[in-house]
Amino acid sequence: MPMRTKLLLITMASFFWAVPVWPHGDKIVPQIADGAGAIRTKFDITNLSPDQKITKVKVLFFLDNGSPWSVATNRGTVSEVPLDLGPFQTIRIETLGATQNLTIGYAVIRNTDVTSVYPDDFDVAATVYYEVLNGPNVIDTVSVPIGEPTRSWILPVEIDVGRNTGFAVVNLTNGPNKVTMQLWEATEPLSGDPTDGGTAPPFTLNAKEHRAQFLTEAGFFPGRTKFKGMMKGRSEGPVAILALLQTSTPTGVQFATLVPAPLDSLRRNTFTYLRQGFALNADLPVVDYFFGELDTLPPGYDDSTWDVRYETQSGTARRLAPRNGAMIAAVGLRNATDFDALTLEQIQGLSYTANPIDMSDNSQSLAPQFAFAIRTDLGRFAKVRIADVITSGSNRDLALEIFVYK
Repeated sequence: MPMRTKLLLITMASFFWAVPVWPHGDKIVPQIADGAGAIRTKFDITNLSPDQKITKVKVLFFLDNGSPWSVATNRGTVSEVPLDLGPFQTIRIETLGATQNLTIGYAVIRNTDVTSVYPDDFDVAATVYYEVLNGPNVIDTVSVPIGEPTRSWILPVEIDVGRNTGFAVVNLTNGPNKVTMQLWEATEPLSGDPTDGGTAPPFTLNAKEHRAQFLTEAGFFPGRTKFKGMMKGRSEGPVAILALLQTSTPTGVQFATLVPAPLDSLRRNTFTYLRQGFALNADLPVVDYFFGELDTLPPGYDDSTWDVRYETQSGTARRLAPRNGAMIAAVGLRNATDFDALTLEQIQGLSYTANPIDMSDNSQSLAPQFAFAIRTDLGRFAKVRIADVITSGSNRDLALEIFVYK
């Protein structure tokens, strides 16, 4: 089997067979490969907390059939590696490429050292990549991103002489799952409509099944010899999807992984309940249900992600106070139609300030339909409208409509 074909199979083979663990927050490494002196996989696992030690994390290796894989690594020949990570520590795990035959599988990074109080202090980050070898020399590196479940996605596609796009799709359900894929070709001028590149015959994945193939193979788009554009895919149930671009070069075949745009996670408008005393991160957006209960933050608590806090000053006085470099601007009363009509250019053109907005009793701002804008600590813009003011004793909680310009 040619090396380029092997690598496609390595990269695209079953990478979400550990479906039952996904809802628990496990990080699934889509694919690992080792052996024949041709390839090895490297992991960097980082404790994201500057203060807390994490001791209940381990990396588990599995073969394609789901059985434990005892693989030679720099941490010994093991099927799992328990981790004991101090604050901001990073541990490197790497397979040695010593398997006699090319072997593929997947890995699960399992973290049970979690809490609902300070979850960001008990989380880890993972970076994974292949090293493709020619003897002792590394000739290519290929990143392996952690996937997300999706039912609707877009992937970039390019097909030409010496260039091809492959895909892998994995069924994350416990039953049959039909998948359809359609190509849309980029045309000139780019401001015009794309050309319908055709729809491949739908195919059905069995429970937890994966499929890894080039788009030019039989059953998909075998007549395509030149194409540049994108693929729109949809499945009846959740799947994990990834693509690989293969390019021939004078020094050999090179590879790049292509990450999908999951259309089912692009929503930017939401309805949020902001309780008095609590903080809002407008980039996500999200309200921290624990932060607002504290008058004094505990040592080590990182509040650097919050854009606005709804502060209590007295029984009748309160304010929306920007934090961490975020700024705020009053817009005034807007009905639903006028609020929706506010454009990004209008929001950007407001006069932003670090001064709080008064939300005290009898303030004109403490009223349904009052709108304001936030320039977040990340430089994004969000428009916000009070949908309702909820009285709870002396508190005045806010039901907010939010649209984030991402």
